[in-house]
Amino acid sequence: MVQHIVLLKSQVGQHGGLEKYASRIAQGFLDQGMDVSILTTGLSRDPIHHRDVTVHSIKTCRWPAFWRMEQFDRFAQRFLHEHPADLVFGMDRNRFQTHYRAGNGVHAEFLRSRSLIESLPKQMSFYLNPLHLKILQLEKCAFENPALIRLFANSHMVRRQILEHYRTDPSKIEVIHNGVEWKEMENDFHVWANVRKNAALDRGLDPSVFHFLFIGNGYLRKGLKQLLRALALIKKEEFHLSVIGKDSHWEEYQALAQALGIRSRITFFGPQKEIRPFYQIADALVIPSFYDPFANVTVEALAMGLFVVSSLSNGGHEVLSSDNGTVIPNLLDLDSIAESLLIALRHPKTIESAQKIRQSVQRLDFSHQLQLLIHSCLGKSHGS
Repeated sequence: MVQHIVLLKSQVGQHGGLEKYASRIAQGFLDQGMDVSILTTGLSRDPIHHRDVTVHSIKTCRWPAFWRMEQFDRFAQRFLHEHPADLVFGMDRNRFQTHYRAGNGVHAEFLRSRSLIESLPKQMSFYLNPLHLKILQLEKCAFENPALIRLFANSHMVRRQILEHYRTDPSKIEVIHNGVEWKEMENDFHVWANVRKNAALDRGLDPSVFHFLFIGNGYLRKGLKQLLRALALIKKEEFHLSVIGKDSHWEEYQALAQALGIRSRITFFGPQKEIRPFYQIADALVIPSFYDPFANVTVEALAMGLFVVSSLSNGGHEVLSSDNGTVIPNLLDLDSIAESLLIALRHPKTIESAQKIRQSVQRLDFSHQLQLLIHSCLGKSHGS
């Protein structure tokens, strides 16, 4: 019987999706009466704050990154050797865990997707860079370790990629799509029609035109260049695109928009702490990413009533249907992207359509998806 659980999360001092998920998983196990310990590397801004969670932290070097990963893995191995646990739940790439949530997907596939958009010298560097080599090494150990009992993938796409790249027993892999804070977003959703006009005007946007929304850090991998070029092919329709997120070469994308003749139809907002006002303004979210195991913004946008345009290489496309979104068949074909955008333009957000889209992901409420994972780890049927 499972009593003591150790969570492996190398960084819980950040505020990203995986770090927040670690906190929720810890609480989920606590709610089942388990003793929970967390192994990590830093707690300066620790989101996991619960008196019943024991946190063990190691100080690692900041650079180089590949050695920091190795330091944490060795720390975890030593700790688990000295303090055996009933269940070891990993959220990073570590050599050993009994249960592993592959939230970062498959790095081998990530590198392959990068080769579609990077120069030949950059592609060659992938297999010389010690960080990539370390990640691939740890990933192989994690996926192929005989002691692994359950491997959670957040999309069927990731499941297929694991089986393609590694010798993993298919029966060990369980797909649980990312959850969304469906109930928590309810108030912001219900007032969108009332606040949309002022929210747009406050940000210098015209509330009368169709609004596309792009959210993502690292514009190249997220497909912004392809999106801008495809938007330039749309001549007759009125639209505006808001770009949220950061990129060290953001000026290049502004220059590209200018060269394409659509600069006046694009607003680069950079990183934003509050994203929901942009969901309230937008009609459609576009996720043309070259690799996303499951982009959380997919279900967030759906929960806010937006039509979603996704690439096939975003695992989140698996929750889309003709009623709530569309999938770009080929990211390397600009006409293909443009056609998907035209489909979105035929679905402006209305009170009726937004409600229907929101209902399509009610089943993915975060608490429900978390319980699926917790019960699977503990060998329980859902609802028991």
